Amino acid sequence: MNTRLGIIGGGQLGLYLCEAAQRLGLDVSIISETEDAPALLRADKSFIAAITDTVVLDQLLSHCDVITFEREDIPDETLAYLAEAEKQGRVAVHPGADVLLLLKDKGLQKAWLQNNNLPTLPFDLISGDSNPIDLAAKAFKTPLVQKARRGGFDGRGVQILTSRESLDQLWDIPSIVEPYLADSREISVLVARTEPGESVTFPPVSMEFDPELNAVRTVFVPADISSGTAAAAVVLAEKVVTLLGGVGVFAIEMFITPDEKLLINEISPRVHNSGHLTLDSSEVSQFEQHVRAITGLPLLSPGVAKHTAMLNILYAEPMLNKCPNTPQVEHLPGKETTVYWYGKKPGAVGRKMGHINAVGPTVSAAIDNATSVLASLSATDNPESAV
Repeated sequence: MNTRLGIIGGGQLGLYLCEAAQRLGLDVSIISETEDAPALLRADKSFIAAITDTVVLDQLLSHCDVITFEREDIPDETLAYLAEAEKQGRVAVHPGADVLLLLKDKGLQKAWLQNNNLPTLPFDLISGDSNPIDLAAKAFKTPLVQKARRGGFDGRGVQILTSRESLDQLWDIPSIVEPYLADSREISVLVARTEPGESVTFPPVSMEFDPELNAVRTVFVPADISSGTAAAAVVLAEKVVTLLGGVGVFAIEMFITPDEKLLINEISPRVHNSGHLTLDSSEVSQFEQHVRAITGLPLLSPGVAKHTAMLNILYAEPMLNKCPNTPQVEHLPGKETTVYWYGKKPGAVGRKMGHINAVGPTVSAAIDNATSVLASLSATDNPESAV
């Protein structure tokens, strides 16, 4: 077992990874590019610097047996540096730098899916050096979705174009375009895999999205799919992670067409927003499972999932006095509902400030519980009535 963990990135994913690792007795070091990142408040050792700074990276590596990531948009030069350090035997890197290089570029990721005969939507590439008029004249069929090849997250870097007339709004950046599936549903499957190849999979979850922000709004388990589709989704997700040789937790997001066909949307090589409900729905959270997978500890069975819903808390003006500036967890008595605050400074509209997990006798009841709490947080009247 590796006992010293390094995490690149200090956001909420790093926060919960840090807490999970410390509960397992690990020493945790974190590097963040901003000094107000919430995970820095929990880390045993903190480094605030650009993640391309090799001097600081060397300092981080001197305190680590294994390095992992809370985000995939790691600069190429940093990944190359970590890969060389691993080759020299200085540290283990999970997931591997080669996996991140592949998956952080949506164009490369889609090509990999096609080359491995994995079901996904057809796509076209936009190079980013075209004439906008030429782009608008291309024979793209609408409606379509455009996704930036790199850097997009939480709905950023994604747009939906519904008509031929809207094609003049295509971004002239390196991106992919693919058909928009208006009648599809979307699920996520989390797979944890160890270096020797042992894997454990969480039950699929359903995801619903904010139509304006293109960001996840609601996640619930059990997913609203048939048992046969759920079983097929698990098999497909495990196949993906095995082919990648991935180590750690991976989120495989899939579309389900009206005729129950599965199509892989995206692969995230890290713990994921769709797995936040595992903090309350499962015997083991995605965060602990990830730490176990990358440090050599045995994986645990998540057990039978409780009926659980997760709602993201997206920043809006009425929440100005309700968002704490340090990470907090609030268990609401008698409601089987928990509010997880990330401890971010209030900022831009749409920024994730926390999430709400609610457990109930049914999924509908869980969603209702979480929704009522979110409504109180969004109220403009008495802040004391929030939570």
